[in-house]
Amino acid sequence: MSEQNYLELFYIYLERVIYILKIKDKTLVEYWLEELSMNIDIEYTDYLLIAAIFELSVVDIQTFHWTLDNFFDLHPYTQLLESVTRFAIKKLIKKGFIPGQDFSTNSQRQLLLNENAKTVLMADTSKSDKLLLEKVLLIHKPIHSLTL
Repeated sequence: MSEQNYLELFYIYLERVIYILKIKDKTLVEYWLEELSMNIDIEYTDYLLIAAIFELSVVDIQTFHWTLDNFFDLHPYTQLLESVTRFAIKKLIKKGFIPGQDFSTNSQRQLLLNENAKTVLMADTSKSDKLLLEKVLLIHKPIHSLTL
């Protein structure tokens, strides 16, 4: 198969993945992904899912959120969110934030940080990256005590 045909086939599958995800039927998506994985390479399926989430972050934010909320445990999405977390940690450290003091992570691979760290992290970040970052961020809200 030529590279051109391979690319065309990838886009055909990508359109189908996006179409199926937009229906927002978890059972249908699971069935279709299982069928896809049996008919083509599992790694190829992973690439399709990653491409689909990036495409959805631009064209259909509701389906983007639905997909990550319902399929967060799929290998390509866990890998993607772990990469986003690593990216965020590196960016925060580079900007002078201190791990354990200004931010930390929890067992669900989420990043706990304060509002200032979030503002710095989101600066100069693409729309797609911001949407992905929002999936892994927990913002620490300071609790102010009242004294009488």
